[in-house]
Amino acid sequence: MESFNKKYEYEYETAHPENGREMEEMSKEELYRRVYHDTITGHYNWNYMWKQLDRRYMPAEFEYCFVHFDIKDFSVINEVYGHYVGNDLLRIVCSRMSEEKDWIHYSVRCHNDNFAMMTKAMAREDIIEKLENFFESVSVLPGDETFKVYYRCGVVTAEDSLSKDDQVADWAKFAQKLGQKRDCTEINFFTTEMYKKMQQDKYYLAYLDQAVKNDEFIVYLQPKYDIHTECIVGAEALVRWNYKHEKMVFPGEFIPVFEENGVIGKVDQVVLEKTCKLLHDMEKEGLPLFPISVNLSRRRMENEHLLDQLVNCVDKYGVSHDLIEFELTESSVYESEEEMLHLLGELRSLGFKISMDDFGTGYSSLSLLLNMPLDTLKIDKCFVDCIDADHEEKKECILIKAIISLAKELKLCCLAEGAEEKSQVDYLRKNGCDKVQGYYYSRPLPAQEYVSKIREMGNTE
Repeated sequence: MESFNKKYEYEYETAHPENGREMEEMSKEELYRRVYHDTITGHYNWNYMWKQLDRRYMPAEFEYCFVHFDIKDFSVINEVYGHYVGNDLLRIVCSRMSEEKDWIHYSVRCHNDNFAMMTKAMAREDIIEKLENFFESVSVLPGDETFKVYYRCGVVTAEDSLSKDDQVADWAKFAQKLGQKRDCTEINFFTTEMYKKMQQDKYYLAYLDQAVKNDEFIVYLQPKYDIHTECIVGAEALVRWNYKHEKMVFPGEFIPVFEENGVIGKVDQVVLEKTCKLLHDMEKEGLPLFPISVNLSRRRMENEHLLDQLVNCVDKYGVSHDLIEFELTESSVYESEEEMLHLLGELRSLGFKISMDDFGTGYSSLSLLLNMPLDTLKIDKCFVDCIDADHEEKKECILIKAIISLAKELKLCCLAEGAEEKSQVDYLRKNGCDKVQGYYYSRPLPAQEYVSKIREMGNTE
């Protein structure tokens, strides 16, 4: 144990070189507290859990389940209720974990709103019951009993935890991240199939730069139609991956991985570059030009040089700024609202268009909506899917009407995506929607098919 303590003395000194003299004067108890305890909650931290996961310090036959979980919409809690309330919730969770000594061996707060537990080895149904009861006991927000707190949780069973101690935390986090629903607590178990997916994701991340160099990412365009004239008035640029020029990998397989790891900007930049080149070539041919929207990922907002990168790319091809529309996703939470609004304001002042994608599925406050320099609100496909013969009675359709009305009041264009049936388009038209995109009019097209469609349209005018 002495060597283990020395290891963490070294780690503490390396992380806090300014405290070197202070460290020399610390008692063993104080050093232990600083190394192994979280400053906000006073509970154990990840250093402590990492020690427990080391087989050298475990009894030979020790069996356990490993649990990793976080708080859904924790950033929203901090934003709406303040960090004091958020920190109180973190402390409550840690306190409850400490109390559950009958089935939790060790528990820690890892970072932010993430926690981990080593529990007794239990059957799947038993640990589900334990976890459901635990999460229910910490489901009320301090100071507001009407706010229901939900969690997403990943579990590695005792059988799997014994096979790979050094990877068990990654496995649990991978299972945890599969929780995508909003208004419920989710408990996901790690499986062999997940392991294969995790390995694939790691490979995709490692291969990304080579894929960009090999020109493997392809831009498809889905036309946008004026709902009254039924003519093309724009398009959305979508990406496909021609993996090693051998097979097509669809966005759902790689975009979430790249977004989560903060490298999606490399793909976004490729899409913008190819979109600008396409518009440049179309202008040279004398074809009609319509705005094309490209994704502007939340993670790119962290890049202080982003504005220059975007503008330089568009200007390199001599494309008019009003032909590029940057799409933001409402369901994403933006770390710095102020920086995001500043960037959008700069882009708008330079003539670019701004739209908010999948409106109605996220948590944008009305004040943020008022402050954002928007041109277009996009109604998410999940609402459009609900339009059918009985649509008048559906809450989703009431929301569609409300979004369209809100867009009109704010003098914004309203576009609905994902329309596949004539009845959906008719309903949207009747209620004042301006534009629509979806399979009813056109699937996403390879760039040259889109150009051919524009060429045909120009020849008929």
